[in-house]
Amino acid sequence: MTEAARAVPGADPAGAGMIGDMVPTWLQWVFVAVVIGVVVHRHHRTSRAETLLDEHARRRTAPAAPAPVSRWRQANRLLRAGERAGLDLLEEIGRQQPRRRQDVVDAWLAVLRGGVERGLDAPWRGLVQQRLRAHLRPGEDFWPGVELKAAGAILVDWDLSGCRVAAADFTGAVFLGDARFTAATVTGAARFDQARFLRHARFDEALFVGPVSFADAVFTGNAGFAGVRAAREAVLDGVRVSGRADLRRAEFTGPASVRGARFGGRALFGGAVFQHDAVFSGSWFRGRTDVGSALIGESARFDGVRFGRRVNR
Repeated sequence: MTEAARAVPGADPAGAGMIGDMVPTWLQWVFVAVVIGVVVHRHHRTSRAETLLDEHARRRTAPAAPAPVSRWRQANRLLRAGERAGLDLLEEIGRQQPRRRQDVVDAWLAVLRGGVERGLDAPWRGLVQQRLRAHLRPGEDFWPGVELKAAGAILVDWDLSGCRVAAADFTGAVFLGDARFTAATVTGAARFDQARFLRHARFDEALFVGPVSFADAVFTGNAGFAGVRAAREAVLDGVRVSGRADLRRAEFTGPASVRGARFGGRALFGGAVFQHDAVFSGSWFRGRTDVGSALIGESARFDGVRFGRRVNR
């Protein structure tokens, strides 16, 4: 009798050997593999659950990561800080995304409206204006359909000569140095109400396709409107011109209103054409006035007009 049979009373050594012989060896290995698989799977689930709990705890306690800054926001931050890099980045955005061009122009004009707390930085303003002008003149890098929303802007040696815009609003704008709009085209409405031109202003050969208004505008120097064309209503009510006002060969297709205007220097209307009504009621021409060969197609009103010197006809 073997030692195993002696250790267990009543055990049958012959029967135990018979059972061991009946279970195949491969089945034993399958059973062991299944057990190991179950253990590994439970361990994996437990480890994954602990990882999720740790990740959740980190999210609740760790500081939030800063959101990525878009190119647009970065460009505007640099621009408001007076950095040329912001100007360059906005220009690049406008070139690559035509739908953002109006936004780019609005951002540039916002700089010209504000920034007074940094002082009147003429070089910086001149650089912004130069970029504007480069994209408003018809050519290879022209941005069509742009509107100029420059109400209250402070503009230094402004030059829009030869440019074309969809609309322009310079209400209350201040022009330091000369302001040039020679041969400029505004296809929509143009407003210069209460604008102040602190030196000379040139609008020679400019074309205003939509209505144009200079109500209560102040010209400290000369105001040049020679050859200007206004296709619709033109309003110059309350305008003040200290220097010479040159409207020779100007053409007003729509009605023209010049009520209560003040012309301190010479007023030249030679060859001007008013195809519609022309109203000069209450205006004062203190200097010499030249109206030679001026034509008025409809009615004309001059009630209350004063002339300080002789009128050349």
